[in-house]
Amino acid sequence: MNKTLYIDKFIFWNETDAENIPDVSFIPPMARRRMSILEKIAVSLASKIAPETPDYRVVFASQFGEWDQTIRLIKQFYSDCEMSPAGFSNSVHNAALGHLSLLTKNHESYTSIAAGAQTLEMGLLESFTTKTPVLFIYSEEKTPDEYQHMFNEPIKSHGCALFINNDGKNEFEFISQTNDCNTIKYQDLKDFFENGNELNAQKWKLIKK
Repeated sequence: MNKTLYIDKFIFWNETDAENIPDVSFIPPMARRRMSILEKIAVSLASKIAPETPDYRVVFASQFGEWDQTIRLIKQFYSDCEMSPAGFSNSVHNAALGHLSLLTKNHESYTSIAAGAQTLEMGLLESFTTKTPVLFIYSEEKTPDEYQHMFNEPIKSHGCALFINNDGKNEFEFISQTNDCNTIKYQDLKDFFENGNELNAQKWKLIKK
């Protein structure tokens, strides 16, 4: 399967010592207080590139999802023998999309993807094969202290968003094929959009034209 894509808008963000979340000052205070770090990253990045007219599909991808919120719920259960309903609603994998839909009043469908180490690659595949305009969002929270010992390289919070349209200035060729390579990582995607010409994933390839 070959397909021409137009990706004129994209944004990448990484946590730094000076900034642990991107700007969320535009979100109403009551909604902002209820949101997790993961949700704030996703909504902030989406807001910077999403069209004003809410008529596009959304694909969200996160390998670990709301693990900070989930850890809080588990601790609350063991200490109080109960869980906060509001906390639970923010622990599900599509919580960020729920907040985004409410803020943008977008009634189009959305998809939330978690596919282990291939999460980013599969989320992009879903987006690239969608026939209508689609906003792709990927975000991860930093590795919680409780899980740092399980990772050789604990991650910091990071995320990106791309808007894929049916026309535009930046043209790409999407080719569906099996490649002999490792699954792509966040930095691979960032490097490609900043200065690359070809991105090879395990199941597809993207070429900047």
